[in-house]
Amino acid sequence: MIKDHKIIAALMVFAVTIAGVILFDPSKSEISTVKSYPATVCPGNLGNASSTSVLPSSNTLVREIPSTKIVLKKARTTFYLSSKPLLVDGNTQTSINVTRTKSNSLATAICSISSGEQWFVGGSGSVSSNSSIQIINSGLSTSIVDLYVHTVKGVSPVSSVRISKNSSKRIYLDTLAPGENSVVIHSITRSGRVTMFMHDQRQLGLRNFGSDFVSQGAGPENRVVIPAINNVILSGKVTEQLLRILAPGTVKANVRAKLISSDGTFSPIELDDINIDGGKVKDIKFKPVLESKNFSLVLTSDRPIVAAVKSTGTFAGTTEFTWSTSGHQLENMSLNFGGLQPQVVFQGKDIEVSVVWTAKNRKEYRKTIRGSKENDIATWSPASGVLTARFSTSKDQIYGGIIFKENTGLSSLPLVAGAQLESSAIPISDARIIAH
Repeated sequence: MIKDHKIIAALMVFAVTIAGVILFDPSKSEISTVKSYPATVCPGNLGNASSTSVLPSSNTLVREIPSTKIVLKKARTTFYLSSKPLLVDGNTQTSINVTRTKSNSLATAICSISSGEQWFVGGSGSVSSNSSIQIINSGLSTSIVDLYVHTVKGVSPVSSVRISKNSSKRIYLDTLAPGENSVVIHSITRSGRVTMFMHDQRQLGLRNFGSDFVSQGAGPENRVVIPAINNVILSGKVTEQLLRILAPGTVKANVRAKLISSDGTFSPIELDDINIDGGKVKDIKFKPVLESKNFSLVLTSDRPIVAAVKSTGTFAGTTEFTWSTSGHQLENMSLNFGGLQPQVVFQGKDIEVSVVWTAKNRKEYRKTIRGSKENDIATWSPASGVLTARFSTSKDQIYGGIIFKENTGLSSLPLVAGAQLESSAIPISDARIIAH
């Protein structure tokens, strides 16, 4: 008798389940969307310097890498000083890392999360170079990264690097490209949660020749925009502008450059018609004759290319340089400047960018930056230091870059968010269908 009751009960449950499946109407189900920003990573101290991560709030959750505990904790400060890489909990504002050396060099980097593929146009493996890359695995499983190193001789065989969980690894460029002055690195993450940074430091004996992070640039494209380049000749001595280009692959590329500034638009003689061999890095020196403090460079090619500009000079007796990298189209974003005074350069047609910022006096200001009909360039140069700034635009094909110019320090950043808002859809069935 008991068995009969159990069988009947089981059949009833089965019948109800089948009825629910048959009567299920997708139009009566709901979709719950969860949106969040992924955690980002700030680089560790990669030189004889003081490395500070500028955070949105003292309540921001962080974790040093490596650490004995994987639990995030409150930073308790907005200027987090650490020699180790730092994992920063996801938030709407992008953090930056500021590094100052004893020789008064300035280096800045966007705290970010890699999309799985990164391009670094810059650095050197020569005798006077102390350049390195830092590969950070913030995940909890072992990661593998493939490195393709391009030089004037071509691309080297792939070098696969294994990084243990919750750790970082530093590799000097003179081991990847010994003796090579011109380097481009292409990294591909095969597994794991990896972020990579390149730090370029030039030193010969006790003499320092400057340092800067080489920000990751846009991937190979037929049109490359380097939005913010400092005209070092106006404020420095023994200055030099150097364009580094690579056309990945084996096919040659023909490249033309257009320099855009408030003085006008023209093609420098050195950059008017450039032919480069496929897979080989090419460096070209050029001297723009301008009165503008900053300018943009737009490259068009018949083959996809990557490019960056190195600006070098002596300022107040100190040699310093910065790498201006190619940018992505500007999207709405917020950035922590930590009191630095930025010079932001926008490039594009019909520029219209809204900027809302908090100055060091804790007051909020707002301004709309517009370009002119004559020139496809516009700048925003606040009169004092900035704590945070929010950029927004409804226009397409607008690019932005940041220049930090101090008495002896010079650094550049692309105006990009460290991480994009991610969303995932979770279907929720309407429970009322069971009663139908």
